[in-house]
Amino acid sequence: MAAAAGAAGYWNPIPQPGEEGYTTDPRHNLRVILENDSPFGSDCDYTHGTRIDYTQAIDEQRHRWWGISLTQNIYTPETNSRYYYPNEHPYAGYMAVGAAYLMRGEDFGASFEFQLGVTGKPSIAQDCQWFIHELGGMDQWRGWHHQIPSEVTLQLTSRQDYRLEFLECECANGLQTDSTIYTREEVGTVAIAAGIGATYRIGVNLPPATANCGNAAGDYGVSLIEPTRYNPSRASYYMVMSGGVKYVARDMFIDGGVFHSFESKCSREPWQGEVRLGFGVRYHGIDYYAGAMYRSPTFDKQNRETLLGVVDISWNW
Repeated sequence: MAAAAGAAGYWNPIPQPGEEGYTTDPRHNLRVILENDSPFGSDCDYTHGTRIDYTQAIDEQRHRWWGISLTQNIYTPETNSRYYYPNEHPYAGYMAVGAAYLMRGEDFGASFEFQLGVTGKPSIAQDCQWFIHELGGMDQWRGWHHQIPSEVTLQLTSRQDYRLEFLECECANGLQTDSTIYTREEVGTVAIAAGIGATYRIGVNLPPATANCGNAAGDYGVSLIEPTRYNPSRASYYMVMSGGVKYVARDMFIDGGVFHSFESKCSREPWQGEVRLGFGVRYHGIDYYAGAMYRSPTFDKQNRETLLGVVDISWNW
């Protein structure tokens, strides 16, 4: 099928050194990702997430990378009141800095991230939400004095990506597909969980990055799978679909902290699922992504599923 595409003249092979259009694989990636439920009218449970991360290649072959990150998550109950209703998600803020080591290959890649974080007032979740709501003329949430206690957190996350070559396709009109499957493990004072999922992309000139458009530890803007059919001298347009399921043995925002307990009177849902759908563009080394994320209930008293809009911008150089 690739030969037919070449014969049609639509797809050109990756330029080699000395050829017109040749661009070296970038060594740096800086990404900003925002998740918020405001596009869908709800403002409860997991209501906002921000992640900024940076990665740099360690070796000339771009097989090994190091990364750093800053993450903030904000949680509010369903009822906006000065009082906290115990069967709703507690007010909670979480902020963490992370350091990571990534291994990238043609068929397999892995990332390991350690996060040092805080909950409660030091996470400045209340201040950030107040500022954004004040800027947007939205109602302020009145029960932040009930937020979960301040606590230092430690979290280690590992993610492994596997290329699914049998799902790759290149049509004569230039349309391409690719897919990966991933596994991830989390252990620490924030959460203990393990899961599996898959990502499928379809588009023109699929780039190596922006396959993991989620605000999660271990997910960085640089792809863990090396490019095989990407032409860096051309723009990229594609749709991304992903989904996963995980088993959660502990969630501090529902079960309580290690050093401080609190009464949420909610029971954690051990099995949780997530589905994402979005559209991406890469132009002149910059990735633009916009999409939506659906997440199943995380605790038994949750009245509705989580639905958020996602915006991701990534710079490669």
